[in-house]
Amino acid sequence: MPSVEGGERRESGASDGDLGRAADINMAETWASLARFAGQPSDRIESVRLFVSGIPVAFFNGAMATGPSGDPARCVARAVDFMAASGVPWLLWVREGVDDALLAAGRAAGLRDAGGPPAMAWPAPIPAAPPPHPDLEIGLVDDLEGLDAHRDLMTRAFEMPRDVAEQLLVEEMVDDPGFAIVIGRVGGEPVSTAVLSVTGSTAGVYNVATPPEHQRRGYGRVLTRAAVDEGLRRGCDHAILQASTAGQPVYEAMGFVHVGRYVQLEGPPA
Repeated sequence: MPSVEGGERRESGASDGDLGRAADINMAETWASLARFAGQPSDRIESVRLFVSGIPVAFFNGAMATGPSGDPARCVARAVDFMAASGVPWLLWVREGVDDALLAAGRAAGLRDAGGPPAMAWPAPIPAAPPPHPDLEIGLVDDLEGLDAHRDLMTRAFEMPRDVAEQLLVEEMVDDPGFAIVIGRVGGEPVSTAVLSVTGSTAGVYNVATPPEHQRRGYGRVLTRAAVDEGLRRGCDHAILQASTAGQPVYEAMGFVHVGRYVQLEGPPA
């Protein structure tokens, strides 16, 4: 399977389109679950998943295309109304090539281009895990203390306000079978973390966070792999994530390939 944006050819039983759609669905359902945990609304209009976190930041509220829509203008109008009811800024997410007409309808409605990250997937079969990191002890979060450690690592790694982390990452995540939080510790001190979200056979990796004082030691790569391995234990056979500029070459070296770039349009309309 060739990557969309270059790199070596990799063979897999799934096509780029299959893996890209798996990435779209996993992300849409992950955000919808976070909305449910927070007691906030989610909905669907045709192939577009709508979700609100309650946090007044566009990235945390959105409309995610998981396939082509039959009536793009209607879908955009419904998304605008849905978000207006909660009074939050938001993003329309469409992976390149999935629904160009939906993007055109969004721009026509006054939504503004806001960039977008690449979607990446690790096709099956995922090879056996490398030897463990000599310094890291990795474990699953199973209580509030562990969840709090995850929040703390996120706030420091992403410069995220603490109240946002607490509103976004709630206790219900710890016991939900579709989620897992992995934390790496050195000498008992939390140094890196990641979240797994499972949809079907897809292991979605999110919130890979290593604070600046612990970076450049390979911890983020190890925690990404730990989340993938937990997904394999739960019946997944491939993994997906959205890459940052800094993380992209790390994920490529692990075996992730490009399956398209997300286009983000920001609302409310201008």
